[in-house]
Formats: sequence, C-alpha cells, structure tokens
Amino acid sequence: MIATVPLIIRRSILLSTAMLGTVLADSQPINCALPHTDNRLSQCAVVHYASEYPSCLSATDITQHTCIVMDSDLSFCENTESLPLTTVFDRSDKTLDCRGGTIDHGWGRVELPNGPVTTEATRIPAVRFMDDRSLTGITIQNCTIRGTNHIGIQATRFFGGELGGDGVLSEGEPLPVGHGDLVLRNLTIEDTGLGIYLGTYSHNVSIDNVVVDRSERIAIYSEAGTHNLSITNSVITNNQTREAIAIDSTYDSVIENNLFVNNREGGINLYQNCGELKGIVCPVVRSTPSNNNVVQNNAFVNTGISGVQVASRQGRNHSLGWCATLNGLPGQFTDTSRNNTVSNNVFICQEGTALLVKDGPNTVENNRIVARDQCVPFEISTGGLGSSASERLNGIKMKGNQIDATLPPKLRNLGSDVVVD
Repeated sequence: MIATVPLIIRRSILLSTAMLGTVLADSQPINCALPHTDNRLSQCAVVHYASEYPSCLSATDITQHTCIVMDSDLSFCENTESLPLTTVFDRSDKTLDCRGGTIDHGWGRVELPNGPVTTEATRIPAVRFMDDRSLTGITIQNCTIRGTNHIGIQATRFFGGELGGDGVLSEGEPLPVGHGDLVLRNLTIEDTGLGIYLGTYSHNVSIDNVVVDRSERIAIYSEAGTHNLSITNSVITNNQTREAIAIDSTYDSVIENNLFVNNREGGINLYQNCGELKGIVCPVVRSTPSNNNVVQNNAFVNTGISGVQVASRQGRNHSLGWCATLNGLPGQFTDTSRNNTVSNNVFICQEGTALLVKDGPNTVENNRIVARDQCVPFEISTGGLGSSASERLNGIKMKGNQIDATLPPKLRNLGSDVVVD
C-alpha cells in the first residue's frame, strides 16, 4: 500500500515514525547531573579517518556508507560526484572541502551511484559534530549534501553534568561555551529531515551562500544561547513543516540578503522557547531571549503562515505540562523578543500574515509588503495572550514601510507609545 502514497508523504510518515521510535527507545530513566559522553560513532558500520586520504577522497575509496572522523583536513578529489558518507568532527581547526562534490545518503531513491542508501534504522546525519565537547575553527565548504533522513549538518552540543540536573544556570554563573568560529559556505542541502542544526551556546557562526531546499522540517535551527550568528546571501525554499529559520533564544545575530520562497509554515521566527522539563531528555532552560537581532534586506515570497514573526511563541497554550518555564503546569507562555530590527525587506504573500510583532520594544522600518488575496500585511498584537496582556505591548516603532494590501492590518492591545505610520 505504501508504494501508492506520494513520495513526499511517504517520507514524512517514515521520518515521523523514526522520531517516535527514537523517543521511545531513549525513554529510560536518566540522570542529567552525570557527564554526557557522545558514543554515536558506534552507529557507524564502517569507520575511517581523514588522515587516511592525505591527497583527496575519491569515489573508489568508498564502497558503502562510511563515517570519516576528521582527524585532519579532508578534500574530495575533482569530479567526485557522489559519496555515501558521514563526516564526524571530533576536534577543532579542521576543514571539509567537497570541491563541488556531493555527500548523498540516497534517501528517497532506490540506490546510489556508489553503494546502498542509508537505512531508516541508522538515521545518521551527513555531517555531525561530537556533542560532548565544544569545537572551534571548523569550516565546511563547497559541498552538496543530499538525501539524508536525518540532519544535513548536525552541530549539537549537550552539557550533561555541566549545568546541573535541572538544566538551570545558577545566578551570576557565566553562560556555557558551545561550538564556535564555524564557517559554512557555498553549500547546497536538499532532501533532508532538517537542514542545519546549531547546538546550544554556539557563537561566531557564519552561514553564507547556502541553499537549503526541500527539508522536511526547519532549514536552519539556532538553539538556545547562540549568538553572533550571521546568515547571509542564502536561499531557503520548499521546507515542509515549521518555519525556514528558527531563532530560538538566539541573540546579537544578523540575517541579511537572503531569499525565502514557498516555505510552508513561515520564513523566520524569533522566540524564546519555554524549555523542556526533565523527563526523557535532559532539560535546557532557555535563559537568553531572542534579543538584539537584525533581519534586513531579505525577500519573502509565499512563505505560508508568515514571513517574519517576532515573539512567535507569545501566549502559546501549554496544556500538556512539559514547559519548564511554567514549572510543568498547564498555562500560557509569555515570550520575550526585544530590541530587534526588521528593515528593508520585501514581503510578497497571498495567504497568512506577512509580518507579526508580538513583543516590544522592536523596530520595523522601510519594508515593502505586497499582500494579495487572503494575506494580512502585518499584525501587531499580544498574540494568544489577548487582552490579559494589554499593558505589556509597548515600544514598537513601525515606520517608513510601504504597504500594498487587499486586507487591513491587525492591531490589538497596543500600548500608548506604539508608533505605526
């Protein structure tokens, strides 16, 4: 029966099933105060080291899916079209240069030019960082990453035992240091479960000239505490669920000169996640709001629910009791996203809302919005908090914007100093 289901639906079903299976498999009691050890290299059936290929890596070197540990810099040979591998960064100051070649796990296709596809059981990314240590000086460039049923580039970082069992930083305690000084450039990432995942407290990350197309979920996810992130000169298209870029408790960052097209559930969301209670995962309580970010000179074309949302989690109703900020009690979460600037962008839409701002102070200026059919040009409100937060929303400056719209904007629960001209 499954053979008659369209490919994109089939992939979504299998990906969701695998995620559920992973959660159930990991749902044993855990002690979050114990140090975390990354042992996922054991998932790899074949392991080699970059130093084994001192000149370059060719298709004849790889006969099946292989994990290559980056103990030295690694370059592909010229005209290397497709390699079924996962590169694993376990130390700092290393470079992966595909020189125009492709890492292909074959997901969604019957076979690869060189070796079988990775299976649903493996669910392994194309590039991953060891997550029990903080790495710096990593460059990934000139690659096409295709067809992994996991994450294209997984740069997660877990601080088991370093933040205590509750995941909360003590008052006055400095923020942890995650992966930093990362350069991701000249990349195409397509047909993946998720495009790029930046782990907690990443810093000084440059994503430049990157195309992410047809990701099942978020194209670029920036986790809590990440700062000094720049996403520039890139194209994100056709992601299927969630927003294209998630700025989750990420601050002091820039998203500039990018194109967003046909992303089903939004372009960019800025928000402070309410955190997860200890349970089947060790908690990460988001202590850094998504403040002081700049979104400028981008184009958003038919991005579904919205182009940009500031404080996108405002008033979200958590009835299942997993939100750490609410101490596990059901209720509405108050999002924080302030002192951000959204300027000189172009929004073109036929549905949803081009631009939403649900916290302040924030500045929205010199944007052009063309909203046709059922698209609302912009909304300034307290979102799901409704009238209960009527005195909260202040300090929003919306000026110099060009609005060409069929429908009027939505304005609700504005404070006295909100400026809309």
